[in-house]
Amino acid sequence: MFKKTMKFVGATAILGICVFFLSYIYVLRTTINDLETDASMEKLRSRKYTDIIVGGSDNRMESDVLEKDTLYNVDYDVYDLPKYYPYYGQKAYENYSAITNRQSKQYKLEEVAYTDDYGFRIYDDRYLIAIGTYFKAPVGTYIDVELENGVIIPCIVGDIKSDVDTEENNVYSLSCGCATEFIVDGWKIDPYTRGDISEVFDEWDSPVIHIIVYDHNFFD
Repeated sequence: MFKKTMKFVGATAILGICVFFLSYIYVLRTTINDLETDASMEKLRSRKYTDIIVGGSDNRMESDVLEKDTLYNVDYDVYDLPKYYPYYGQKAYENYSAITNRQSKQYKLEEVAYTDDYGFRIYDDRYLIAIGTYFKAPVGTYIDVELENGVIIPCIVGDIKSDVDTEENNVYSLSCGCATEFIVDGWKIDPYTRGDISEVFDEWDSPVIHIIVYDHNFFD
């Protein structure tokens, strides 16, 4: 009877030790993941404007940096792209000729923008883009579009998707299921087979996972 009791006590002790170590490993992994996330965001904040990946190349000069030397000195909000909608990584585009109201901020921004060699509308080395009202970023707001593969596309809000054209949370377009629509010159951009500008650069062929909205606006 004594031996059985001792075996039971020993087995209980071993089980308790195993549970302790498993709990310790779980807490340790959670802490490491949190630290990695914090470190990733800190890296994002400290990254110089000229270090951001733009398309397939980056040939800008130091003079292109904002007056504060880095855009990441300003406050920002990070929006995770919700996963409740059938989003497969596509990035649509809209023709800037559809912006016709001369009194609108959209039009005023287009007046200072230009078209690059790929047909994208650009201002301040940033791609003009349309997003939904979910992101609380009015026209002129500086944003970054972060892809799953780590590529960051610097953008500026050039248009706002109408709520009637997006699903109930105003993130994804009803027509194409995308959260981002890059503004282009329809005469210069190639008619991509999927209507998806993810095909323009190999680096862009990855789903959007975050929209980073900065407290910096062209019209301020």
